[in-house]
Amino acid sequence: MRLIIAFILIFTWVSACTPAKKHRKRYAKQDSSERYYKKSQNKPVQAKKKPPQKLKSLPRLTTSNTSLLPTILNEKDQTLMILINQGKYLVGEKKIAASGTPRPDANSSHFVTLSAFYIDRTEITVDNFQKFQPLYSEKPYTNGKPCPQCPAMGINWNQARKYCQWAGKRLPSEEEWEAAARGNSTNTWPWGNEFLPQHANTFGKEDGYLSVAPVASFDVGASPYGIMDMTGNVWEWVQTKNKGLQIVKGGGWTSYNNQSKISFRNKVDAKLKNPTFGFRCQREAGL
Repeated sequence: MRLIIAFILIFTWVSACTPAKKHRKRYAKQDSSERYYKKSQNKPVQAKKKPPQKLKSLPRLTTSNTSLLPTILNEKDQTLMILINQGKYLVGEKKIAASGTPRPDANSSHFVTLSAFYIDRTEITVDNFQKFQPLYSEKPYTNGKPCPQCPAMGINWNQARKYCQWAGKRLPSEEEWEAAARGNSTNTWPWGNEFLPQHANTFGKEDGYLSVAPVASFDVGASPYGIMDMTGNVWEWVQTKNKGLQIVKGGGWTSYNNQSKISFRNKVDAKLKNPTFGFRCQREAGL
């Protein structure tokens, strides 16, 4: 009897234990797959690397690519030059009519017909001039401070002429210079018929400079063609047929209002190296 009771107890115990064991195994499998699922969900997805894009370079502005703007980049000295259209231009001093309207005067001004040409947008800078004459220094005129974007100063007529020749250009004639400064207008100054001291670097401190300024510091004083510093900063040599005396135009940082007029003619010795003398160059449109 004891054996039967013992057998029943063992059978009952085995039957009770067997399902529990299977349940635990099933749970273990489920737990394992869940952990794998969570692990795969938390794993960051790596984005596909895109091939590096090549930067598109802007087209270089050269004499063979002038359709975007009426400009060229002179190859030798890398100056930006602006096209002056072929046409008739007023040159010389003009008189003011009783109505206050400027008009040409037969005794002092006239119209000239000019072929198209390019002219430097700014005065030739120190940086430009040092490509031609490496030993040149602007520091005697700038209190010992470097100013590579200031105009080249203390330049005589022959130095200016030789630079322009080296760069494949020439000095502008007086008529060309005035056409570039005045455009098709009858302006006294590049911006109009009233002198505005904040529009150019001339005598006085109202313009913000007591001496020379970097080129193109006065964009409000640009000519109708967008040419900078045709009034003030430095006087500019032009080409004439004279031998001893030459002409500088536009006035400099020490010039009075009347001297800075487009029509003003300052006759000086061609050998003179004045701190306020600089220049810009011209180039024929067909070259």
